[in-house]
Amino acid sequence: LMSADGGGKNSVSENGFDFVRDAGVWKLDIGGDVFGFKYLPSEVSDIDLNFSAQFGMYSGQPLYFVNPGEGVSEILANFDRYILRYQEVCFASNGMTSAGPANESVCEGDLPVKDCGSNLIVFEEGNETRVYGEDNCVFIVGDTLRGSDAFLYEVLGII
Repeated sequence: LMSADGGGKNSVSENGFDFVRDAGVWKLDIGGDVFGFKYLPSEVSDIDLNFSAQFGMYSGQPLYFVNPGEGVSEILANFDRYILRYQEVCFASNGMTSAGPANESVCEGDLPVKDCGSNLIVFEEGNETRVYGEDNCVFIVGDTLRGSDAFLYEVLGII
């Protein structure tokens, strides 16, 4: 049997890092740890990033997700082996979202409620893809897969 992309590999250097395409994923070796991305840094360079986070703040800590979607699998594929655990939660905001005052929303299911005191990644719908932060919260708006790759590149110090 042949692999999905014909078994071909190619490599690209961006921002001083060497990426290798393997099975539809751009793989990057950083100090013996391999990370995988759907998009290269140049393919997410147009995304507005306005948050302050470093890899160390997630290592050994729980990570929580609100409105998980396609981007969650990208983040977990890279962080799962470093974080303590992960869980879907409901978001207790301070009353504001990127669109203005938060609407009262019903939490689906029996999920715990977390605020920006926890390592929380909130996925939001939007026409423009951007990533911004508030305390320990990171909001990924728009295209969650591209936004998740931009988030990962920023946290790993690649962009």
